[in-house]
Parts: sequence; C-alpha cells; structure tokens
Amino acid sequence: MYQMIKFHLRELIDSRELTIRESAKMLDYRFDTVRQMYHGETKRIPVELLGRICEVFDCEVGDIISYER
Repeated sequence: MYQMIKFHLRELIDSRELTIRESAKMLDYRFDTVRQMYHGETKRIPVELLGRICEVFDCEVGDIISYER
C-alpha cells in the first residue's frame, strides 16, 4: 500500500541533534507516540501533538507532514 502522507519529524529532530527520547520529553508526550511518528509508523496524529511540535520546534504543520502523490 502506498503511503501518501509523509512525516518529517525525523528531519526536525535530527537537524537539532536530539534523540527521540529527548524530543518526547521536550514535547511532554509519550515516547512511543513520538517514536512511531519519527519512524513514519503512526496511523493517527493527535492535533495536540502537532501543536506542541510546532511550538517546540518553531515550525509549521507543513514542516511536519506532507501529502505526496
């Protein structure tokens, strides 16, 4: 099955030389949820988490996820 939604959390975290665990702590969110999103394995993204990522990483939603054809 073709994945049309691409997650860019890995790039955001890696560009800041953080670990997934450090990022989850900064986001005040469950490690496993952040890990799944980092690896592109998540099926759902809580809107609250998107807001936290935007705030913590000073980015826009389009920097976190994109639609690919």
